[in-house]
Amino acid sequence: MVEAIVYVLRTAVAWRDLPAIYGPWNSVYSRWRRWCALGLWQEILRLLSAHAEGCVRFIDGSHIKLHQFGCNPAGGQQAQAIGRTKGGLNTKLCALVEGNGRLMAAVLAPGQMYEVEAAAPLLGNLKRVLLVGDKGFDADALREKMLAQDCLACVPPRSGRRSPAWCHRGFYRQRHKIENFFQRIKVYKRVSTRYEKLAITFLNFVLVASVFDWLK
Repeated sequence: MVEAIVYVLRTAVAWRDLPAIYGPWNSVYSRWRRWCALGLWQEILRLLSAHAEGCVRFIDGSHIKLHQFGCNPAGGQQAQAIGRTKGGLNTKLCALVEGNGRLMAAVLAPGQMYEVEAAAPLLGNLKRVLLVGDKGFDADALREKMLAQDCLACVPPRSGRRSPAWCHRGFYRQRHKIENFFQRIKVYKRVSTRYEKLAITFLNFVLVASVFDWLK
């Protein structure tokens, strides 16, 4: 079953087109949906995250183009983290990675959502870490939230900012680690383009790719 899921992850093949060697496609898909509902991949990632490196965390968002197969989900697009920007229909994947650029948590949001708002669910459990982000996370509310959690935000200020904002250039130069993370998981076709109608199944494909990234 796991090999079949990895095959779909790598090739983005339709479930019905799975090679016969993996068994009936509907059995594989049913097992996949069951594992997604049980939170299996989240639990595996949680166990791996216990070995996070250092006390620096990097946060960022990346847009994922939506394939036409996923454009008409039950419950409407907004309910499945699908939005519209100048580039068309897409989903925003917000990720939090540790010091070596390996995923600790991820969340989906409609593509047009402001990054600070989209990434808010990732910040609630942070304690005593340095959070590094780009200018999209330059917000006083975020800095105040981090201070309240005994954390520090290292985010460069926007050009129009009146009040000074702290940012350590040495830590900010390491922000390429989260960009490298996105590059690594987007090698998998099922992640680089969203074929899934449901947010839960697409997010779990991201988690599977991230688990393999940890195991490397």
